[in-house]
Amino acid sequence: MADDEFELYNYKPSSAAAMIFLIAFGLATIWHMWVIIRHRAWYFTPLLIGCLLELVGYIGRFLSASKPHSLGPYMIQSLGLLVAPALFAASIYMVLGRLILFLRAPTLSPIKPSRMTKIFVAGDVISFLAQVMGGGLLAQQKTYNTGKTIILLGLAAQIVFFGLFVLAAVVFHVRITKHPALLPMEDSRKWFQGWRGVMSVLYLTSILIFVRSIFRLVEYTSDRDGAIMSHEAYLYIFDSLLMLGATVIIGIFHPAKYVPTKKEIMGLQDL
Repeated sequence: MADDEFELYNYKPSSAAAMIFLIAFGLATIWHMWVIIRHRAWYFTPLLIGCLLELVGYIGRFLSASKPHSLGPYMIQSLGLLVAPALFAASIYMVLGRLILFLRAPTLSPIKPSRMTKIFVAGDVISFLAQVMGGGLLAQQKTYNTGKTIILLGLAAQIVFFGLFVLAAVVFHVRITKHPALLPMEDSRKWFQGWRGVMSVLYLTSILIFVRSIFRLVEYTSDRDGAIMSHEAYLYIFDSLLMLGATVIIGIFHPAKYVPTKKEIMGLQDL
């Protein structure tokens, strides 16, 4: 098959589904922008950019519904939806480091908080760049398999680093619960408030991103004629809904409502 005959989609993209998530992520983008400005939580800027990429991605899918053979909309949606979760993860990594410092419990962390953000964000950048590079190669038959391989490497890196991050969070969580004297009294029994609320948000969003990444990994190891690649519903169930769920959970139980800015944390530690 010649490149000009290469089918970009193995199905006809749904304009209705794309519009639903376009609107949803448009609202989520505005919502998170307001929260970031209100709480001066600039470390959530990567998540905001991720919301923007999701929004742009669904604009691409909406345009693809009427022009399924057009390369431009296909590349927009492919890259936008593929790399956005890596930016969600970057903000999540920074939350845990700030929470540990705020609770004045760096000795209970398996990784120094100052190194934690650097290590996991560095891994996230590697994953992000690999997925961008691979996504750019999917549009032509001769480079399609190479693109899939690069994307798989990027997704594998994301899953490994994310798994290590969750492990670090669990270890810190277990350790600090064994030192109740360090915990704020008002947070002791409130699951979705205070530091426990922040940890709950980290766990829930991490699970959603992790499941989505596993789905993408399975997707890109499948044949183009397989069920996942041939049915659009899988993308909306195991990617769109999960990422929207992550943005909603973070928006409602936003960690910035509890964890102050890094400057404020440093000020508290000087007292």
